[in-house]
Order: sequence, then C-alpha cells, then structure tokens
Amino acid sequence: MPYKIEIFIGSDNNTRKIGKNYLERIRKWANKVFPNGYTLLRSEGFYNGVSEDSVIISVLSDKDLALERDIKQLRNELKQDSVLLAKYFVDLEVF
Repeated sequence: MPYKIEIFIGSDNNTRKIGKNYLERIRKWANKVFPNGYTLLRSEGFYNGVSEDSVIISVLSDKDLALERDIKQLRNELKQDSVLLAKYFVDLEVF
C-alpha cells in the first residue's frame, strides 16, 4: 500500500530562522535518505507557542520505510529536541 510520509523540522534553536547552512544539511540528509525524490516545503511552525521557520519534507513511497534511525541522526545533527514523522496510507495514481 502506498504511503505519504511527512517530516517536520524546526529551525535553528538560537535564531528561529533557517539559514543556508542549516537548509543545506537538511537537503544533504534528504538526498541520501530519499534518493528517488522528495518535496521540501518552507513553512512557519510553532513550538511551545513561539513562531519559527520550519521545513516539511514530503515523500510518496510504495512501501513503509523504516526511518527512525535516520530521523534520530538528523535530529542530533541539527540539535533539535524533536523531529516529527507522520505516515499516511494514500491512494496513489501516476499518469
């Protein structure tokens, strides 16, 4: 069954902004973990009631992916308290 995977990543904890270097680390990680492709969305998120830049990585996959180890590695590299993972079953049609 196809899955939609979304990964929610907050900004640099000191600035609440996502700078070039920070974004490049996210892209490098995503390129390695999702070599078949992904969508990266810049967004505004809220953590503990405070606004911050955030990134959502969206992936469509024909199977469930084991991502816990990879996401923990990214969380540690970015010095985040948490990185959120959401998985959904979807109907996927390719034309």
